[in-house]
Amino acid sequence: MKIHLVLILIICFGWIHAFPASTAILNNTNSYSIKGGTFNGRVSPLIYSIGTCDINGDGKKDIVFNNGDGYVVLFGDVSRFGNTRPLNDSFADGINGFKIKIKQTERFPVCGDVNGDGIDDIMVTNSDSNLGTIFLIYGSKSPFKATIDSFDGINGFQIFDKSYSSLGVGKAICDVNGDGVKDIVFSTYMGFYGGGSSSPNRIFVIYGLKNGSKFTNPNNGEYKYNDIVEGKGFIMNFIYGLMVKCGDINNDGYDDLYLLQPNSQIVFGKATFPLDYAPKFDGKEALNITGITWANSDSRSGTSSFGDFNGDGLIDMAVTNGNYSSYEVYIIFGKKNENWPSSFDVKSRNSSNVIAFTKGSGSKSYNCDSLMMGDINADGFDDLQCFSPDFVWVVYGSDLPFESVVDLSATTSPLVDECRGLILEQVNGKVLANADFNNDKILDLMVVKSNILYGIYGEKLPMSASLGLINTTLEYSANGSYILLDGNYSPVSGKCPLTSIKVQVINAQPSDSVDIASSNDITIQKLSPNTIIIYNKNRDSKFLQKISKIQFSTQRNNSIATINFKFPGYLDETISVNATAPPTIVFPCICPANNTCIDSLCVPPGTTDINAGCAKYPCTYGLHCNPTANKCEFRSTCLTCDDIKCGSNENCGYHLSSNTKCKLFPFCL
Repeated sequence: MKIHLVLILIICFGWIHAFPASTAILNNTNSYSIKGGTFNGRVSPLIYSIGTCDINGDGKKDIVFNNGDGYVVLFGDVSRFGNTRPLNDSFADGINGFKIKIKQTERFPVCGDVNGDGIDDIMVTNSDSNLGTIFLIYGSKSPFKATIDSFDGINGFQIFDKSYSSLGVGKAICDVNGDGVKDIVFSTYMGFYGGGSSSPNRIFVIYGLKNGSKFTNPNNGEYKYNDIVEGKGFIMNFIYGLMVKCGDINNDGYDDLYLLQPNSQIVFGKATFPLDYAPKFDGKEALNITGITWANSDSRSGTSSFGDFNGDGLIDMAVTNGNYSSYEVYIIFGKKNENWPSSFDVKSRNSSNVIAFTKGSGSKSYNCDSLMMGDINADGFDDLQCFSPDFVWVVYGSDLPFESVVDLSATTSPLVDECRGLILEQVNGKVLANADFNNDKILDLMVVKSNILYGIYGEKLPMSASLGLINTTLEYSANGSYILLDGNYSPVSGKCPLTSIKVQVINAQPSDSVDIASSNDITIQKLSPNTIIIYNKNRDSKFLQKISKIQFSTQRNNSIATINFKFPGYLDETISVNATAPPTIVFPCICPANNTCIDSLCVPPGTTDINAGCAKYPCTYGLHCNPTANKCEFRSTCLTCDDIKCGSNENCGYHLSSNTKCKLFPFCL
């Protein structure tokens, strides 16, 4: 019994500092929960939600979810609801949130500021088999009605299409034309909700408005697809998407459209489009992604997401393969000022372009029915979050290069290391989302278990680092070479080691350079002569101890160089190098009477041969003889008049010294 108790204590202690391993151990200290609604008289088995919106403009993120009878908005942060658990749609009372009542709700809500007033708006759709309708509700700092069930052009508007168009089956809000205001994007998929039609499928884009304007109201808040005119949006015929997602994968400042229908395509954003736009799939206007296929309608839960996985400042894209026989999920790395091919193969096994996460030979099925990208561990890298039946797995983003294929079943899998990833058990809802509902500036992981939506608070990695610098200023070196850390630091690291450290000369001059020799444990990326990134290749806990030989070289001799050591969020320290050469001071040669000073030696008058050095002749005042080198040198320690004895007829005085350590030296005169 005692052994069992100790084991329980150990396990519980581990949970205090780790991301929860199961929904079974969630409580008010580590999460919030929201109860789902009903659909057709029964409990709704799925909750579709988002948590990155600020609908009431108070600077806190709100949660929008589908409760089967419409959508519910709960204003952040969670503290306004006290310790209530679970929350439910009764809190949507107009003060703490509101309801959007529409029939036959269609999956995900999306949000973004489409009218330039700085407040997020919401777009939702229904799945009416006869039509399909887009509903857009304006965000506002003014009070909301407890239930919104009509749209008058002031609180929002509706968009209709012809019968059986399944309008809004795919939808997104993003800035396709790069004007700084988000646009409304939605698609048709004829007959998907029921019925049939021979009309072509299409993508519609309505440009966002600026300065808080409202879209014009030609018919009491109701629009039709053909209200889109030149300069206010565009239409792509014969191109469609069961899922539409947005992100700037080519990092040119325009959001791109990812379409899954059932194959995968990307249409690049740009400044202007003709009203009827037919992009060329040439890698410049659009491209095809091979290797990604749509398995069934359930795969629309979340097939793609955008974020910065490797921390290089460029937007990457995560995509999941709906073909369960492959069990592969991909991170496609974003690029800037580079050409894309007309067809991008996710199975290329080229780690500079794409990483494949696969189940390998293990028995656990790491398929990914839905995914998200977001930083849930507050380390500055967006994390890959995937739902597999009954559990969620997460691979933390990192600047360390991954192999082209990552075997999630292997003993080296990132999922078995709390510094690299996690597995969350007992999850049966396919929908994933991120939020910051507790307003702690860390994204929460939102999952579903048995009609309960859990928001698990993001956890900072147990990572910390300090160089423990002894001297933050280094004195002048005549040869212009400085070893920055050796003997000058006492580093300390947390449980999770840094994956890299960036060393940069902040006020660089052309002659400056930093470098360090690579080894089995570290690799070097030289961004420029004065900037390097040192990677902790094997995630060694002693990484900081192995970078002591960082060398700074310079030809400057009249300024101070500042060298910064940085890992975002965890380490930011500097060393100043005094590269200012000291003034040339003629060392005064002082010898006893009847002696002559030659090369710091006191010799009898007429002496010309001084090769015997200080082994034969005494040194001038202020210097002492180094018997090993047989040369006169400064003392290793600085002296004062108290340290020397002068004769009865002598007084002690000081002379300026050219010794950079001892500014003065004493002598008897």
